[in-house]
Amino acid sequence: MATIDFYKNLDYEFSIYEGEEELNGLTNGGFIGVNPLKISDFNKLELNAARDVITCYLVPISSINKTHSSYELKHLIERILADETNQQINYVSNGALILAMYDAGFQICRISNSPNCFFNVSERSVKRLDTKHL
Repeated sequence: MATIDFYKNLDYEFSIYEGEEELNGLTNGGFIGVNPLKISDFNKLELNAARDVITCYLVPISSINKTHSSYELKHLIERILADETNQQINYVSNGALILAMYDAGFQICRISNSPNCFFNVSERSVKRLDTKHL
């Protein structure tokens, strides 16, 4: 079982994405507006924890999976983290999930007029993540 200290001590570097044009408009709530990404607005613990779960469970594929939005994936990851940390981490913002997916190498496909997006994530790996918390 992972602890808060485990996630705090992970050394993912998200600040390298500031100025990345593809991430313009990304906030904690998802894609809202057009302003450049500002990492200091994000919770580092959420980013680290989400990034770790993504690495452990989700697999990229060549095409965009339009079955599961970032918002849906964030809820799946929240459940895993709540189970793994005995409810100490039970929230991940939509924007943190998107940034963590991007850092893990997933492609982003924005949804028009929505803060959410889709990713090139394997359906099988999403289902495995979904059944993990049952």
